[in-house]
Parts: sequence; structure tokens; C-alpha cells
Amino acid sequence: MARPIRVAQLIQYFGIGGIERMVEGFVPPFSARGVDTVVAAYRGDGPVRQALEARGARATLLPGRAGLDPLLPFRIARWIRTSGADVLHTHHLGPFIYGAAAARLAGVPHVQTEHSHEIYDAPRRRAIGRRMDGLATVVAVSEEIASWREATLGRRCTVIPNGVPVPPIATPELRARARAVLGLEPDDVAVGCVARLAPEKDHATLVRAVHAALPTGPRLRLVLVGDGPERATLESLSSDLGLADRVLFLGSRSDVAGLLPGLDLFTLASRREGLPLSLLEALAAGIPAVTTAVGEMPRVLSGGAGRTVPAGDVPALATAMAAAATDPAWRRTAGASGRELVRSSYSMGAMADAYVHVYRSALHRRRAA
Repeated sequence: MARPIRVAQLIQYFGIGGIERMVEGFVPPFSARGVDTVVAAYRGDGPVRQALEARGARATLLPGRAGLDPLLPFRIARWIRTSGADVLHTHHLGPFIYGAAAARLAGVPHVQTEHSHEIYDAPRRRAIGRRMDGLATVVAVSEEIASWREATLGRRCTVIPNGVPVPPIATPELRARARAVLGLEPDDVAVGCVARLAPEKDHATLVRAVHAALPTGPRLRLVLVGDGPERATLESLSSDLGLADRVLFLGSRSDVAGLLPGLDLFTLASRREGLPLSLLEALAAGIPAVTTAVGEMPRVLSGGAGRTVPAGDVPALATAMAAAATDPAWRRTAGASGRELVRSSYSMGAMADAYVHVYRSALHRRRAA
């Protein structure tokens, strides 16, 4: 049996977001595979720290400062050494930059996960991307990201798709309980979106699409789970369009899994994405999706689990949502397809196995060097 190893996960925030929830989800399957997890963030605290600790992972908020922090790599290296970590795993560009220096200072191998490619919007960032695989083992969460890196940066990397648990099929009682929490009527068609209320998620297009769909989808209710800088603007937009009673702003929630059975349709209007966990979790719960055709989402939904529309296209999104709202047979078929897709291609176990292999390979190369 391979000896246990300890992996240090470095993220920016402990707030609720896709990367943060992904790292939280690592803990149980890694533990079952002989991998201990410690986690640090350097930009802000939040509920994910408590969630990590509840799962048995040590979570540390490192002291930091806004803007460039030249001393942060030394603090990260000290944390790596004192935690006894064997490998450093960073997520996104900021943690990579600090983590690459820290991993060298601490003398541990470095694994970097790329969650999107839109961050490489400037020559300076693309230059960093070209050097990345000389400093770390690079992993992309989707084939779309890996292909972009190869075409644009001249660098191919390993692909490990995000994975999520597949819950039991929701009973009528669970659905009724979730809809009661959401305050939905029996004939409401609940369209859910789980995403930070940030500009790149383009909730404004989603709200406008709901308004445009009402003549043909009159029972639509939009359920927004998440918080962020766009909340006040979106609340004002909903009110201006007369949707104050049709758009539910739930804020950040830790009970999303319990709310999903109450939804009829999932949606993301994002202008950029990688492979969003929230989409996979909705599909795993048997909820079909209508999303924008960005990132890996078209590939995920191409087998019948949902439909995609161009980003920023209010009429197309409205038409797709209205069609789904008025076609329960399609929703059942697409929901079953999505659930099977996650079971076969995006399982938590497959993701954990692949990362553990990457960790052990990186350690082997370091020891052989």
C-alpha cells in the first residue's frame, strides 16, 4: 500500500465559490485514498473554512495585504513546511504566482489547476502561462481549456474533469420540502442559477430573459443562489422589470444540495466559464439545463442533458427557457440524461483517483531528480 501523503491546497478566498467548493469536496475522497488535505487562503475568510474544518481538514487564513505582496511566498513556504505537506496544489493564476515561488522555497513539487482561460487576457499573463509548465504540473478541468492552452500558449496539459457526487433520486417528499423552503406554488416552473453575482456571470441577461419569456412561460420563477457585487444592481433591474415577485435572491447558501430537488430547470448565463461545479451538481440531481455556449458547457450538454444559447442573447435564452418550461416530457428525458452523464464521466471518485495519481507522480519525479 502506498504511504499516505499530505497535500497543501492554496486558494485566494474561503468564500463560497466554485474553486473553494471544489477544494472542500476533495477532502473525503482524498482521505479515502490515503491523502491528507490542508488548505490555506490569503485574500479573505469565509464559510468554506468552517466547512473544511468540519470535514477534518486543517484550514488556515494566511496574513496578507491587498495588491502585490512580495513577502507572501515566504509565508506560504513557512505554512507548507509547518503543515508537513508533501505537495503544493494551487488553483488559478494568483495562487500559482505566489505558490510557484513558495514551492521552490519549501522544496516540494507543485501542481496547478487551470479553471478557465479568459484570465489570460493580457500579454503579461500569457507570458506567465507559457512558463507555467516549467514550474508545475499543470492540469485543466476541461478539454476546452487544454485545447486553448495548446493553441494559444503552445503548451499541452493533462485534463482532469471536475467531479461531483451523484445523490439518490429525489423523492416527492424531498421535492415538496425544497419547494416549500423556496416558497414556490405547485405549478411554478422554478429556474435555478447557482453562481456568484459577478459581472462575468451576466445575471442581468438572465433576468431580462425571464421577463421576455413570461408571455409563453407565465409560471417561470427565477431562483438565484449566490451573492456578490452585482446584487443591488440586479435587484433594481428585477424591480424595474416588474419581476420583484418572480426573482428570488437567496444569497450564499450552504444547503444547495437540499434546494436542488425543488428546481425544474438549471441555468447559467455566463460570458465565461470553465467546467462549473454548479452545472454538474444540477445534472447529477436530474435537473436539465439551459446555459450559454461558453467554456466546456456545450460539450457537457451536447448529449441531451440540456440546451445552449449564445452568450448575451436575451431572446435566445428566453426562447429556450420558455420551451423547457412548457415541455415537462423534455425536462424528464434531459434530466435522466444529465444524471447518467455525471455518473459515467464526471464522478467524484474518478476525479480523486486522477489527482492522486498526479500527486504521486510529481513526488516520484522530485525524488528521482
